[in-house]
Amino acid sequence: MRHLKMFSVETAGDVVILQPRGEGGGFRYQDLHAEVSSVRTFLIRPEHKHLVVDLTLMDYFGSEFIGALVSMLRETKTRGGKACFCGAMPQMLEVLSNMSLTKLWPHFDTREEALAEVQKA
Repeated sequence: MRHLKMFSVETAGDVVILQPRGEGGGFRYQDLHAEVSSVRTFLIRPEHKHLVVDLTLMDYFGSEFIGALVSMLRETKTRGGKACFCGAMPQMLEVLSNMSLTKLWPHFDTREEALAEVQKA
């Protein structure tokens, strides 16, 4: 996953940690969907059960970007895994809350808290 420009992808056991990089509103549609496709292919591997979306590097994201994140979060939930957000700045957390996304996938202040939550048995 080193070839990605918009996302950083790490693993911690069976958890995939997805960290968007840059300004989420400034991505080109085609580039975004190509990278999301690569990430989704990685996510559906049997050894990858859970997903943490770390938003610490984002200060804005547009609707296309939110839609891409939601598709990956839904995919994780559909496969029986847990998913959540972490590290959102106050304005981004407000956007997630206003869209009721934090009701579907909780938000945690830190990556460590998020990892602890999804790794609970």
